[in-house]
Amino acid sequence: MLALTEPSIPLSVIKDLDVDDLVKLPRGRYELHDGNLVIMTPTSFWHKDMVLRICSMLVAAGARAFQDPGVRGSRPRDCRLPDVGVAIAPPPNTADYSNLPGSAYSLVAEVVSENSPNGEYTHKADWYAEQGIPEYWIVERDSERSHDDATVIIQRLTAGVGGQAYTHVRTLRLSELEAEYRAKRVAG
Repeated sequence: MLALTEPSIPLSVIKDLDVDDLVKLPRGRYELHDGNLVIMTPTSFWHKDMVLRICSMLVAAGARAFQDPGVRGSRPRDCRLPDVGVAIAPPPNTADYSNLPGSAYSLVAEVVSENSPNGEYTHKADWYAEQGIPEYWIVERDSERSHDDATVIIQRLTAGVGGQAYTHVRTLRLSELEAEYRAKRVAG
């Protein structure tokens, strides 16, 4: 089934896709949810700027941070594209891969798109927790709707009665997080 995040246009139904089929699709941003293709809407320039700042901050700290890294699910028909991912344990010979298993990541971050929230607070968090990714950041526009800053909600994976879930660690502005990372680098 084809799922759109914007008003729909008539398209033929595409179903029963698996992760390997994603590389055969025309250029664009796609996710695969239980074999259903989800076409991701274009992002705003505020969104792009926040992603760039987070990637730059993490790379400057020595992390292998990537924009739109593919996270392959535990089922062959699941793949997500977080806005930012930090790879810590990629399997060997990954040059031709477009996605990696969740175990290859220490952190994923999702920037909330104002016009098309896609479950960053709910099902995306649950899905990343299922993949065992230790840290999940949600980046949202702050209450003042600043054009040059954001609120970052940092969560860490914890084991609970019902399985793994993310627990809130702290919330701060992106500019404050960048200052912390700079200070660590200088002290370093």
